Amino acid sequence: MIKKMMLLLVFVLSAIPASAAGPFVFDPGMNDQIAAKMNIPAFFTFPESAYTPATYDITPMSGLYEFRHPASAAATQPVGLHVYLTPHRNVAARLAASGFVQTGDILLTFRPEWGFQGAYPNVQMGVSHAGLALVENGTVTNIDNPLTSEYLGTLNSDHYNTAAALHIVRPRNLSNEQKTNLLGWAKRLIRSASSVYPAQLSFNKDYFSPKYTSDLAFVKAVAQIALRTNKSARADLYCSEFVWALLSLRDCDPGQPEVFAHDGVPACVKPIFVPLQMTGDYFSNQQPAPSARLGLADGPLAVINSMGLPENEKQAYIHEVFTDKPGHAQMSPGHAAVAANLKPYFSPLEGYYAGIQAGSPQAVQIMNSFNGSVKPNYSPTSYLVNTLLPEGSEERKMDLVGTVLFAD
Repeated sequence: MIKKMMLLLVFVLSAIPASAAGPFVFDPGMNDQIAAKMNIPAFFTFPESAYTPATYDITPMSGLYEFRHPASAAATQPVGLHVYLTPHRNVAARLAASGFVQTGDILLTFRPEWGFQGAYPNVQMGVSHAGLALVENGTVTNIDNPLTSEYLGTLNSDHYNTAAALHIVRPRNLSNEQKTNLLGWAKRLIRSASSVYPAQLSFNKDYFSPKYTSDLAFVKAVAQIALRTNKSARADLYCSEFVWALLSLRDCDPGQPEVFAHDGVPACVKPIFVPLQMTGDYFSNQQPAPSARLGLADGPLAVINSMGLPENEKQAYIHEVFTDKPGHAQMSPGHAAVAANLKPYFSPLEGYYAGIQAGSPQAVQIMNSFNGSVKPNYSPTSYLVNTLLPEGSEERKMDLVGTVLFAD
C-alpha cells in the first residue's frame, strides 16, 4: 500500500512543471521558439515585480508560458514575459473565461518588430497603441479612440486582427462598482460612436499636446459626450489619453447624468495616475522616496537597472537602446512624426541614462532640461512604465497581467 502511494506521489510530482509563474509554465523548447518568434531586446521584457499577484488566479489553459529572455539568463535578476500563445480566432472569449482580461484592463498594442530598430521604438518599448477592455456576456469588448470600425469590436477589428501581440495592464484595486461604472461609460460611447465621432469626440494627432490640466475639464467633456447631454461638448484625444480619461471616470456613475450638468468638474473625476514627465525623479536618488516617479522615457532604464548587471554590461545595454536604425521600424504617420520631433533628445537622453544613477551633474541638468520643455503626458508606454515602480510605491497604480502573443 505504501509502495503504491509512493508511486502515485512520484507521478503527481512529475506532472508539476519544474518552474512556473502561477499557471505560466516554463518549457525550454518553447522558450526558444518564443524568443525566435519575437526577436526582441531584453528591455522589451519585465522583472517579475511588474506582474500582478492575480496572475495566479488565471484559469490554467493551453498556451500559457513563462518566457525568460535568453540575454538575461546570466543576470542576477532575469527578465521575461508571461505569455499566452494563441491564435486570433475567438481569443476574446478565451481571455474573458480565463480571467486573463477583466473590465478596466488596458490593452497595449505591442510590436515586437520595433525591437532593435532605433531609439524611439526602443524607448517606447515596442508599444504603439492603447485601448480599454470590457468584459460582459462571456467575451472581451474593446473601446479605443478612434471610435471607428477599424478599432471597435471584440478584439476582432482590423487593428486587433493584425496585431502581433498585446500587453495586458491592470489598474490596481478596481472595485466591482468602479468596473460597472467603466462598463456603463464605454457602452454609451460604443452605442453612439457613429454619431459622436468625429463630430464631438475626435482624435488628437499632436502627441505633444495632451489635454491634461489641473481642472480635468476634458474628462468632464468625455462624460457629457457619452451621456449625450451637451451637444456643444468637444474633446480631441489620442488613444492613451482617451483611456486615461475613461479610467478617470471610474468613480462616476453614468446613471447620474445630473452630476455633470453643473459648472466645474465633479468630485468623482479622479486621475488614474499623475501624468508623467519625460524623466522622473526615481533614479536621481540612491534611495528613492516612496513618492518617487519614473518618467515617460525611463522604461528601458528601469528594466536594465532591475537586472543587477555589472556596470560595463549595463552601459552596453544602455547604448543598445540608443543605437539608431532609421527607416526600419514600421510606424504610423503619427509615431513617425513624434520620432522625428524627438530625435534631438535621444543623444542627451543616453547621457542621462548613463549618468543619472551616479549623480552626474550633467545627467541631472539633462533631466531638468527635459522636464522643463516637455509637458507631462500619458503615452501608451506610460502604463507599462508605472508597473516598473517598486511594488510598495505610493505611485504604483498599475500591474502587468501578461502578454497575448498571436501564433497566426
